[in-house]
Amino acid sequence: MYGSKKPSNPNTTDVFFTFTVTCRFSNLWVAPYSEYQQFLYDTICKYREKGWNYQEIADWFNANNYPTPRGKKFFNSFAQSIVKKKKLRDARLSKRHPWTMSDFAISFVDKTLINSNPR
Repeated sequence: MYGSKKPSNPNTTDVFFTFTVTCRFSNLWVAPYSEYQQFLYDTICKYREKGWNYQEIADWFNANNYPTPRGKKFFNSFAQSIVKKKKLRDARLSKRHPWTMSDFAISFVDKTLINSNPR
């Protein structure tokens, strides 16, 4: 009597759910911004608001013995670079990326049909 037997395993159907999730994160690792770097940035911004140009700010740092974060003499390009890179860094860290999910599929495999003997 083929086909009249009840299967010994009550789970006769396997279900597969396949999908892909794509996530982008910009803040998994953030290089630390030291207190000295923050001080330099805040000072440059403060003097820029007062109308100083980058050369005047660099001269002020050199006159008051404030080196660059790597211990060098300040130039106007360094002061400008600090502001530019800080703005780029802040924009990158605050950027939010949308979640995207691919199409998904649900597949059902009826195992009773696999082992049946068609005669």
